[in-house]
Amino acid sequence: MRAEARIIVLVSALLFDPAPAYAASSGPPMIVAPYEQAVFVPSNPDNPGGTQIAVLKGDPTTGPSAMLMRMKKGASPLHVHSSDYQLVVIEGTMKHLGAAQRESDAKPLGPGSYWFQPGEQAHSDACLVDECLMYIVWSGKRDGRLVEKGGL
Repeated sequence: MRAEARIIVLVSALLFDPAPAYAASSGPPMIVAPYEQAVFVPSNPDNPGGTQIAVLKGDPTTGPSAMLMRMKKGASPLHVHSSDYQLVVIEGTMKHLGAAQRESDAKPLGPGSYWFQPGEQAHSDACLVDECLMYIVWSGKRDGRLVEKGGL
C-alpha cells in the first residue's frame, strides 16, 4: 500500500465518527475517491497557478466538505476562515502558525502530521518544499479573508 493510501486510511479513521458497517442503506452513499481520479482546480480562480483543491465530499462553498489541497513552496498570508477545519499532511513538509507566532518558531510538519484550526482564528501556512499535499475536512463552508498583522 502506498504511503498516501495508508495516510488517507489513517486520516479517515481519526477524523470521521465511526458508523457501523451494517448501517441501513437509506443513509448517505458510500464514496470512493482514487487519488488518480482527483480533479484539482485552482482554489482561487484569480490565481490559476496557485493552490489547488480537489473536492472529495460535500460542497465547500455552502457547507461541510472534505478535500485534497496542493500548495506550492511558499507561505500564505495571515488569514482566517469562518469554519473550523482539520488537516493532515500527506506529502511534503509544512509549518502552521498562529498570528502571534514567528515562522522560525513553528515546527516543521511532515507526512502524517495533523492540526485542528478553529474558525475565526488568524493563522498562516507555509510549504517548505516544492509541493505539499494535504487532506482537509471542513466543519462548514470553506472561505477565507486576509488579516492585517496585529488584528482582524
